[in-house]
Amino acid sequence: MENKKCILVVDDSATNLKFAESVLKSYYKTFLVKSGAQALKFLENNKVDLVLLDVMMPEMDGFETHEAIKKLENGKNVPVVYLTAAVEAESELKGLEQGAVDFIRKPFVPEVMRNRVDRILRLEELTRSLEEKVEEKTIQVEQLSFEIIATIASMIEAKDSYTKGHSVRVAEYSALLATEMGWEDEQVQNLKYIALLHDIGKIGIPDHVLNKPGKLTEAEYNIVKSHTTIGGEILREIETISSVDAGAKYHHERYDGKGYPSGLKGKEIPEVARIIAIADAYDAMNSKRTYRDSLPVSVVRKELIEGKGSQFDPELLDIFVKLMDENRLVIDEAHINMTGTFSGESYALIHQIMKSIEEEAQKTEAPDYLTGLLNRRTGEERIEKAMEEMPGCLAFVDLDNLKRTNDTMGHLAGDYALMTVGEVLSEVGENTIVSRLGGDEFLYYMKGVTKEEAEEQIQKVQEIFAERKEQNVYLSASSLSIGLCMTKPGDVYAETLKHADKALYQIKRGGKCGYRFYSKEIATAEQKTSVDLERLVINLKLQASQSGALKVEYREFTKIYDFINQLIKRYDYKMQLIMLTLNSKEKETMSIDEKEYAMKCMEKTIQSVLRTVDVSTRFGGEQFLIILMNARKEEVELITARIFERFFQTYDRKLIDLSYDIANLAE
Repeated sequence: MENKKCILVVDDSATNLKFAESVLKSYYKTFLVKSGAQALKFLENNKVDLVLLDVMMPEMDGFETHEAIKKLENGKNVPVVYLTAAVEAESELKGLEQGAVDFIRKPFVPEVMRNRVDRILRLEELTRSLEEKVEEKTIQVEQLSFEIIATIASMIEAKDSYTKGHSVRVAEYSALLATEMGWEDEQVQNLKYIALLHDIGKIGIPDHVLNKPGKLTEAEYNIVKSHTTIGGEILREIETISSVDAGAKYHHERYDGKGYPSGLKGKEIPEVARIIAIADAYDAMNSKRTYRDSLPVSVVRKELIEGKGSQFDPELLDIFVKLMDENRLVIDEAHINMTGTFSGESYALIHQIMKSIEEEAQKTEAPDYLTGLLNRRTGEERIEKAMEEMPGCLAFVDLDNLKRTNDTMGHLAGDYALMTVGEVLSEVGENTIVSRLGGDEFLYYMKGVTKEEAEEQIQKVQEIFAERKEQNVYLSASSLSIGLCMTKPGDVYAETLKHADKALYQIKRGGKCGYRFYSKEIATAEQKTSVDLERLVINLKLQASQSGALKVEYREFTKIYDFINQLIKRYDYKMQLIMLTLNSKEKETMSIDEKEYAMKCMEKTIQSVLRTVDVSTRFGGEQFLIILMNARKEEVELITARIFERFFQTYDRKLIDLSYDIANLAE
């Protein structure tokens, strides 16, 4: 026998209750109460399918009773129909605002009352059935979405022979950590999607770099690091998964600010990325690779703890290590290998998505992470296409002495030098293609130029870079060597690049800093010598132009010092060595930028005060060494006083005190 629906009738009139019971009892289980208070007490222990509620009742009217019913566990989703003799629009509107599904007028008409109750219950049953089906379908769609995204992640991982199943495991570990942190289920699911796609940028990394068996070069490592920015760009426009691009872009940031690509620090790093960073590192150490077995748990734990506060968020790491210690980082391995369970239509959809991602990765310029220029692949493709369309000139640009800059002034100075090259090349010329090859090498293609126009443009590049060099000490060791090759439609790009490289080699062999055009013509020895000497004179002028004291690097300074010592012994010259020191007045250490500004002011002061026969070098972050040629000791105080006076005219921030020491080289 079919279960009857349960109806609770609430009315202060015994006549109305009896009438409602006589109409409904043959079709429904009917319960009768005389007040709002009795209705609430009944619903505390019983469930019903419908409440018929009188509006006008003493003590607690229908509106008040309805509000109280909605707060009960057994009443929050129960439909309520108001019983009323009132016909005012105001009362009806108030009832609808309370959530009433319908009104039945008094005096009751038996057939109308039964039919209306029957219609409401059928509609309610249909609504609940529909909600259940929608919820079931939603779960199915979410599962399919997870499986599709996981499959996309596994297809991307197929590019990297070392990381099968890595993204799914990182997603599961991230979810376990977030759950332990008290995240809601919906937030945890969103995090799993983000973690699944955290390495999607690897689709833009060449296979030969990604799977190189040996140690990566610095240039190759920079290419691999770019997968974070490529991934962020691919996912940037996706709005259905909240913060999905943050996981891809920032999962290699470090808590101490020494990560990449943006050097974010502490809580500046999005929380999803801080979680994924821990899960990513754990899986990398805990997984078997082709070149090593998985590391012992004790070693993994030790490595993670050593990264606390430097690589990893300390609070999140404590929670993760707790999960490790309690053996709760357990994931379903069958869930890792979920591919192969889809229909043909699902696989077609997945491959379509993958194709779109690959096309997007190929279409994007994927700019060089440091300079913002085109990457090598994109730059070479554009140059090759331009060579087919019109004549031009290819310049192979090399930043001289990058290693020396990195060794003596740090990698920050080296990065600044590289960025400056990119800025200068981008500024000069309108119809150009500028690309970074990697390391200290750049491509600069001038479209539709004659040889004379190309030479004029390259000279402009050299001049502007020389101006920047005068303005910033970070560039003191830097210069540009440039090999050029004219092109015409039909020329092969690879051959043209080889010719430009040969011209560059000639510049390097001749002492760096300059430019040279490649030529196939065979010149006589006399002509060749004449041309080479003329070009060498131009290059020497580019390198040697200076005013004031001779400014050199410390290693060159030591050679000059030794040379001067020989002069002292042979000719009895009087020369003095001065060490100038910039001391901070502040109790705390000055910022790097402030200190650098003060050093720059002192460098300009030395250049303007001293003679061209004197020699100076920067010695560390706070000192300069100066050799005063043919000067007596009693003249030093006068010279240093002049330096001090000129310095404080240039540097007006009053954060620095100056001091100096003297050593007589003759002694």
